[in-house]
Amino acid sequence: IKHTIISHTYSGSLCVFTNGGSLDDVKSDWGYVDVRQDAHMFWWLFFHDTSYQPSFLPTLDPVPVILWLQGGPGASGTGYGNFEELGPLDLDLNRRETSWTGLGHVLFVDNPVGSGFSYVSNSNAYTTDIDQIAADMVSVLKGFYATHPELLPNPFYIMCESYGGKIGCSNCTGTQLTSKYSHFQEMEAGTFNINLQGTGLGDGWISAMDSVNSWGPYLYQTGLLDDAGLSAVNKAAAATQASVDAGDWVKATNRWSLTEKPSNVDFYNILAPHHATSALRSHRNISALVAPDLAYAIHVDAYQADPLDTLMNGYVKNYLGIPASVTWGGQSNDVFNAQSGDFMKPVILTVDQLIDTGMKVVVYNGQLDLIVDTPGQEMWMKKLSWGRLGEFMAQDFTPMYAYQGQDTGGFSKKMDNFEFWWVLKAGHMVPADAGEFTLYMLHDI
Repeated sequence: IKHTIISHTYSGSLCVFTNGGSLDDVKSDWGYVDVRQDAHMFWWLFFHDTSYQPSFLPTLDPVPVILWLQGGPGASGTGYGNFEELGPLDLDLNRRETSWTGLGHVLFVDNPVGSGFSYVSNSNAYTTDIDQIAADMVSVLKGFYATHPELLPNPFYIMCESYGGKIGCSNCTGTQLTSKYSHFQEMEAGTFNINLQGTGLGDGWISAMDSVNSWGPYLYQTGLLDDAGLSAVNKAAAATQASVDAGDWVKATNRWSLTEKPSNVDFYNILAPHHATSALRSHRNISALVAPDLAYAIHVDAYQADPLDTLMNGYVKNYLGIPASVTWGGQSNDVFNAQSGDFMKPVILTVDQLIDTGMKVVVYNGQLDLIVDTPGQEMWMKKLSWGRLGEFMAQDFTPMYAYQGQDTGGFSKKMDNFEFWWVLKAGHMVPADAGEFTLYMLHDI
């Protein structure tokens, strides 16, 4: 692995934000790892900062290292996850009081290669399946820990969102029993000595069809579809299921994208559109797009709103010293398209393998999410072969609170090393919608 650290010294005038600060206000480190020929992956570490310690939670000791994996595939963790969900600064570079850096060191990786500031110098270097993504992630983490060996003893957790949940499963155990690239298997073999303690699969794309097949009933029961709309969504879902059953995975991805056309519904939060501009732009151009570009426009494009693009390709790019030839997010569409043959494949077996390792496995989901709705999550969990599944499903869930005496923030079930959390008043982007409760959940994990 060739590990390249790019310049950390910023020279020149800082971009001035009306209400914001600068990246000089937080302590971070960053670099590139050449994981394969023509494949260059970017990581950005934000160190634990006690000034962000939540007043309602005790300090964690030892301090964990928390890896955040974004969705898409093709969305940028260093951009969206960092500045719009859980990093120390928001889009205006103002302080985010619910930053995860109050609990641990937070590591963002632009993954798969081609997302965010990660890039390929040859189109043949894009990953096409989960095993390849996992191989690259092991390589980039080896490069990261070569730079920060002092963090090797710290507990390590992989926290994910959306397609990042599918990636997170693979990173921990591999998508098949024969996978050579999992973190856990590398640890068992003594070739990757990190202190991996668990993973959180947030609104995870674990079983695509369980989500798709539940969209119609979910929208109908929440009053967002009438009878005709329910029939149309169910018909499109059935067509997608037929492609899955036939093993035509690329066609399944294309048909999936055409299922996502209920008018005036935000797929990330059914009550509060988070990306109105992107959503409107996508629907205006819907007739001119063909899948999987349609799926990219609705999902990856929505992660990367115009203000974020301006920030990342302006001030942030200059501050970090990113190569001039690299455009943040410039290859994201290609990343999605390269994964189109793997996108709809379920990884329920992988979750079973993950539970069998004994590490902590947490599934959490936003109540108001549609793209990965909670009913769909419950459907795939019932397909696990875990020996205690029946006992787990039969138990009552427990109300959970960020603050005792306040409104319920969510519910949880826990048994052995497996947990499920329902997060109330949150959509797909749980840390952005329910920041304080998410800190409580993360601390509990």
